[in-house]
Amino acid sequence: MKKIASILALALCASPVISEESIDASDPTKIYSYVGPGYKYTEYSNGDNLQEARVIGNLGLGNSDMVLFEIGYGTYNGTLAEGEKEDGTTNGRARWFHLFNMDYSVLSGYRGLATQIDLQFEGSVKGTKGSNTVALGAMPAFGINENWSFFLPINYVSTWGEDFKDHQGHGISIAPMASYAPAEGLWPGFFLQLWPSYTRYVSGDLEGEGGANLDVTVGGSITQKILVTGTFQQNFDKDLKLFNPSTGSSGPNDWNIFLAVNFYF
Repeated sequence: MKKIASILALALCASPVISEESIDASDPTKIYSYVGPGYKYTEYSNGDNLQEARVIGNLGLGNSDMVLFEIGYGTYNGTLAEGEKEDGTTNGRARWFHLFNMDYSVLSGYRGLATQIDLQFEGSVKGTKGSNTVALGAMPAFGINENWSFFLPINYVSTWGEDFKDHQGHGISIAPMASYAPAEGLWPGFFLQLWPSYTRYVSGDLEGEGGANLDVTVGGSITQKILVTGTFQQNFDKDLKLFNPSTGSSGPNDWNIFLAVNFYF
């Protein structure tokens, strides 16, 4: 953990050289095009871990739409049962995002609304198999003051098991996010996002089940078109409790950290 924190600190403290017209990566409703590599480390509750190289990209389509994609390739370190893969593709994501009229000049109050269709699909490596989810929802955006913004994504989610063979349930997800982007930050383009999320299933085999996570993201600019971000995610069970340490051959995703460098164009 200390090694990972050191990598994050070095990446985010790189000397920035950026013009006054910086990318505002703090606001998830703003339309940009970018692509970049990343490194992700996942710790499971039984002490196993997964290390990945990931690629994330976003393509802006005009002033109102964008399509995001993400995929990884990694190695699972821990106990493997017969037939389980140690190396290979990991879970991925594809999302279409549509922006309605948004008034970014509003410093305090309602700014506008966005919608999305978000597909998150399984990988082939242990720890990433068995969950495929489609989410459809809306995200109203609000200004709090000149430094803080607030977003409230609410989604309907539908989940399938391995290879999309068995539908497991329908649920609701709510993920309020607070974003801090001071005019004069620690470095150009600095932002902080606090993003908790909670999902609960209301039908199907997963009825009554669910889970939560808390994402903390920090980022900043290296140049006008190159930004670096670091996200730490802590996961919780449906009762908002930390997972107990497991001595079995598998365990849930306890926490993970993702470092990425994005090149905007």
